[in-house]
Amino acid sequence: MQSMGGDDAKLGNLSSEDKYFYNEEHGLPVIMQLFDGHFGKDVLEIGSGTGAIAEWLVQNGSRVTAVEPEAILAKKVRERFTGNADLSVIESDSTMAFAELSREGKKFDTVIYVSVLEHISDDLREFESAKGLLNVGGKLLIFVPALPILYSPIDADTGHVRRYTKSRFKQLIIEAEMDIVLLNYFETVGIIPYFIVYKLLRRRTITNSSTGFYNNVILPASLALYRLTRGRLIGKNLVLIARKA
Repeated sequence: MQSMGGDDAKLGNLSSEDKYFYNEEHGLPVIMQLFDGHFGKDVLEIGSGTGAIAEWLVQNGSRVTAVEPEAILAKKVRERFTGNADLSVIESDSTMAFAELSREGKKFDTVIYVSVLEHISDDLREFESAKGLLNVGGKLLIFVPALPILYSPIDADTGHVRRYTKSRFKQLIIEAEMDIVLLNYFETVGIIPYFIVYKLLRRRTITNSSTGFYNNVILPASLALYRLTRGRLIGKNLVLIARKA
């Protein structure tokens, strides 16, 4: 879960990395497979967290501009890429980063949000700003929590403005004048456990044991089912790939 703030991705104020939970290190290989074949050479990542996704992208041949509003995390990303010319870090919210990159005339083949967009209240403005930095034919890659019925105290605690639906994404794409390449639910296997633990029992913390179960059981099973059904089943996350026409 990225910490982008609940109001248009304002600058964060983490005082300790221990307060930051993000399942990127172990969940990353599965999530990246959902976007396989859609990464371009120049990538803009909004909400880079600890830099795991940026590292994966650089290792796979991309040049990455990582935007991270939390100072403690931006510092961690810089340290992770010391001396690597294929990554640059902007310590800023997305609004200021978009303005800075536009002034510099920067363009990208890909803009990616993994567990970030749900923190941003004005998601249409975010879509339009991201589109403005894409090359023609460039792609917007998004992974977010889905199904509003699952919205629970832990969503509120981690700054989630919403959980998404396919209809909301379709409307955003129409208004932003982009084309949908792929729009699928993901993680069917996780719906019932999440509903019981976080919706019914209202648990507000994530334990090491639940993280291990998620990484080792739910994610691999969900990916296998996703491939088998070609993304036709409902799931507790949504995957969107949109193209700038």
